[in-house]
Amino acid sequence: MNKCFFMALSLALFSLNVSAQCYTESQQQTWLQKAEASKPVLNKTTHHPVREVKIVADANAFQGFKAVEDGDINDLYSKSFKKKKEVIVDFGKHLVGNVSFKIKDIGPMQDAVLRFKVTFGEIPSDLGLPVEPYTGSLSRGWMQDFQCDVSYDGCYTFNRRITARYMKIEAVGTSIYSDFCFDNITFEATTSAGKSKAQLASTTPQIFKDIARVSENTLKDCMQGVFEDGPKRDQRLWMGDLYLEALANTASFKEYNLTKRCLYLLAGLANPDNGLLYSNMVEYPKPHAQQTFFVDYALSYILTLNDYLKATGDTETARDLWPVVKNQINTILAKAIDNNHLYANTGYQYKGMMVSIVFFDWAPVTLDNHAAIQGLLAHSIDCAYNIAKVIGKTDDVKAYPATAKQLRKAGYKAYWDAKKQIVVSGKERQESYTATSWAVLGDLIKGNEAQKAIRNVMQSNTAIKPGTPYANHFLVAAMLHCGMNSEAKKYVEDYWGGMVRLGADTFWEYYVPDNHLFSSYNGYTLLNSYCHAWSCTPIYFIVNYPEIFQK
Repeated sequence: MNKCFFMALSLALFSLNVSAQCYTESQQQTWLQKAEASKPVLNKTTHHPVREVKIVADANAFQGFKAVEDGDINDLYSKSFKKKKEVIVDFGKHLVGNVSFKIKDIGPMQDAVLRFKVTFGEIPSDLGLPVEPYTGSLSRGWMQDFQCDVSYDGCYTFNRRITARYMKIEAVGTSIYSDFCFDNITFEATTSAGKSKAQLASTTPQIFKDIARVSENTLKDCMQGVFEDGPKRDQRLWMGDLYLEALANTASFKEYNLTKRCLYLLAGLANPDNGLLYSNMVEYPKPHAQQTFFVDYALSYILTLNDYLKATGDTETARDLWPVVKNQINTILAKAIDNNHLYANTGYQYKGMMVSIVFFDWAPVTLDNHAAIQGLLAHSIDCAYNIAKVIGKTDDVKAYPATAKQLRKAGYKAYWDAKKQIVVSGKERQESYTATSWAVLGDLIKGNEAQKAIRNVMQSNTAIKPGTPYANHFLVAAMLHCGMNSEAKKYVEDYWGGMVRLGADTFWEYYVPDNHLFSSYNGYTLLNSYCHAWSCTPIYFIVNYPEIFQK
């Protein structure tokens, strides 16, 4: 996810004058210790290529390329590769882990270092599209293309974790005096997921069985030492992705200790002075945070803890982390809500450049997020109050129900266009799927008006559509929230099913049905992640709404 633009800016979201720390060093160290105690053991499985393929252009395939079987995989282990020079192998499924290969002599012994160029791809276009000239807005280092020098022992192990299904090997430096073939190519895949607990009814339509399978594959490959956003890129824990991963996990693998670990890690690395949570963290060499703040992500932490509490009944963890919940809500209410009870701080001026601190989506057009954050804040206050009720802390937040009511009343007045029966946001009265989704989920609008709002925005020629599965998740959730069950079913089938029909074995970071090459990384599609956590949630819908998706 291209949040690195924000990471480059060490921003303080709200400047606070604090006389004492919100969290003590001892408190945060205890949280980090509890996170470490919940660290999973990675499950490992060994995989080998199942076939040789070639990547061919196909206008009907996703991004214009497909893989077709080509050659005999057994030849790789018996015939001269010096003559063959190049091969693309298919492991048969998307994998995350460690890759190694070994060559063996054919005839005279190896008498020189051999040089290979190896490129990995999650999908066929990763190997079909040219890497150069590199025009991406993120580090060139994310690209999975390597120069490999193989010495006399014939062995090579890649020095970083690989995320791929396809592996292209090119011989670029061989000896005229010796020859070789491959002895083995091994992909040792890792995940902290166990066996899925999800059981679908026999009446479930095949397309939803397929969507559920790909959802679980996506989540599984993102479940490493933390819930990662993307195992190829960014390889870190983002709070927005965490919420959706936790939802999908409760419906499938039920690895609740991983959710617990992530909640404690984020709390242990929070800003101790103002209490705010940093938007993301990296696990190695030791857990550390990128010191940036996304308001909607800070609020999503509350949603995650609330879901975790409902799923596990773990009141001890909820009590531990209750100060973190309060600090997110109270700080935002104090610093970003105006006298009209509207969220009024969706942008931050930094060196003459407007930087969004409310994310929600990488839409094809810049979103106005006033209506969306208004709805999310009201919903988050409800979730915080629910946590308080379960752990006996309602005295801390007596004003929350009244505050949420004020936010909803103000949001309805400001963002509901009763004449057009549509949600609008900001001074330009922008129409978008995301603003509508959160106006519904936050109960700024309800009932028939909520249904009309969704139907009208989807019929609008000017409304901004989502750019990511992340935003599309909340659209489906909004449909279900207001009783648009058949529309929600069709949307999941069309959107996530669209990826399945295009050959996805894990769901993608971006999917814009009418623009398969969409990327927020300066248009450089090869930087896109094709196994991304925020796309994994159809399994949550399919399991939790069986009367809709399993019949």
